[in-house]
Amino acid sequence: MINMNLDKIDTTILEILEKDARTSFREIARKLDVSPDTISKRFQKLKELGIIVDSTVIINPKKIGYSFISRFGVDVKPAYSSQVLEEIIKIPSVIVASKLVGKYDLISIIVVKNFQHLCELREIILEMPYVEKVEASMWINTMELCPCYFLI
Repeated sequence: MINMNLDKIDTTILEILEKDARTSFREIARKLDVSPDTISKRFQKLKELGIIVDSTVIINPKKIGYSFISRFGVDVKPAYSSQVLEEIIKIPSVIVASKLVGKYDLISIIVVKNFQHLCELREIILEMPYVEKVEASMWINTMELCPCYFLI
């Protein structure tokens, strides 16, 4: 994680929190040999700059009934991708959804319970206004979800 605007303390805070967002400021301060107040202020600065957006709990999808991850490529009528994207994001199983430049207008990554659920999700998207085409594919034998996968 390299950024010319961040110093060693900032980057170390981010690296530690990326591994475990529950790490206390006291623990981070101990590792960096600075005060917890320094870590608190740096954390707040990173939030204000939009570098840290939020923290969350990661749930193991397999433990709550999901079997695989699917990718949905969606084509929409011109000028309607924002409206369709807003609706796709509301689907409870959606992990990530975004506009694209390429083969599809939109893409979404969705956790799926079974093949029937995959078909139902495809139909939900296909029935949305302005959607012209939906193609689904799925990952099998792998279902690792971690915020670090989404870092640039």
